[in-house]
Amino acid sequence: MLLLCSFTAEAASLINKIEYQGNKVTQALVMDREIYISKGDMFDERLVEKSRQAIMDLGLFKRVTYYLEEDYSGGLSRKGTGLINVIFVVKEKFFILLIPKLKLEDNEIYYGLQYNGDNLFGLNHQARLLAEDRGVTSGVDENRYAFRYFYPNVNGSYYNLDFALQSINEVDESEGLIDRQDDSYRIGLTRWLNEKGRNRGWFVGGSMIYQQRINDDLIVSENFESIDAMILAMAAGYRDIKNFEYNRGGKAYGYQLDWSGEAIGSETKFTKHLLYYRSYYSFKNDRVSNLNVQMKLGYANEKILGEYAFSLGSRNDLRGYENSRFQGNTLFVGNFEYMSSLLNHSLMRYVTFIDVGNTYEQLNDILHEPLNIGAGAGLRWKIRSLVKIDLRVDVAYGFTDEDYKFSFGTRHAF
Repeated sequence: MLLLCSFTAEAASLINKIEYQGNKVTQALVMDREIYISKGDMFDERLVEKSRQAIMDLGLFKRVTYYLEEDYSGGLSRKGTGLINVIFVVKEKFFILLIPKLKLEDNEIYYGLQYNGDNLFGLNHQARLLAEDRGVTSGVDENRYAFRYFYPNVNGSYYNLDFALQSINEVDESEGLIDRQDDSYRIGLTRWLNEKGRNRGWFVGGSMIYQQRINDDLIVSENFESIDAMILAMAAGYRDIKNFEYNRGGKAYGYQLDWSGEAIGSETKFTKHLLYYRSYYSFKNDRVSNLNVQMKLGYANEKILGEYAFSLGSRNDLRGYENSRFQGNTLFVGNFEYMSSLLNHSLMRYVTFIDVGNTYEQLNDILHEPLNIGAGAGLRWKIRSLVKIDLRVDVAYGFTDEDYKFSFGTRHAF
């Protein structure tokens, strides 16, 4: 989007300077990495616009525009052409958010607090911290704690570092009365395969994950079990998601492999595969509407820490069903959404969606067992001043269970 142009840039103009305005927090090097122009390049309006969109795709700004200035400081360039400056103007979002969490279920009140820190140090670092009290069951305090830190382009490189840990304590009443403690730790490294380390395009990565589960039988004290898993994970794929002012575009797809075995000191052994595809179709003359599609196919040859590798039924997959309604070692799910403005208000959109999927014991069961179908509608409110916050409320009908499910969230389903 061209904000202002005090003259008409000729094709023979050279870029003398690239500058940024409005970036009170974000360091210039974060944006320099994403753009497709450099000092000394011949002016190309197409590449300047592509650079503007690349800055917007960082997700850190409400709006990105640019204007051009004729530069007389050096006269003409050595090639006898004019000199121009390209100035990008950004409007930053708020980068710190505290989200209180409150949930009423079965006469119990769950409460907690979530901290979202984005663009830390002005370098697009991200931190997430969650503390949640889930009440008391059979005298056991149930809670969940989680922390994640994402460090992109480590020291200006092509590599992204990701660290996460989580601790969950809950009582499982499905088979007796089990006090269950789950802990996990993960460190991962990914590498962008483009020439500047831009945060888009093809990537490869790997991570090391440690998981531990402790089951303490509250009825039979002798039934105490502790099991752990050391996991090597690998991933490869492609990601190019466009963040427009009100909607999204682009696509992402890839493959993930998790492997665990005695050779790396694990008490469990399994191999888990996941293929995924997401696409966001925007419309040329409509800056609000979206057609969104997601597909996933997964398979694991064994259970993981005594549980099936996959589950379906949540506000992010089969929205018409209870949480973890379907479980198995094979997964197929597809989600289809259409969004458009509500009463011509760009920030408020309605959505209609269809979810289909199931889990299976074995891979070949996909051909013989029916899919579970859910359909529904909802509302989206885009909070443009906050990073990746889209308030949503959905109501969905699950045809298999012939029941309705309401769900709420602060982000898109996918």
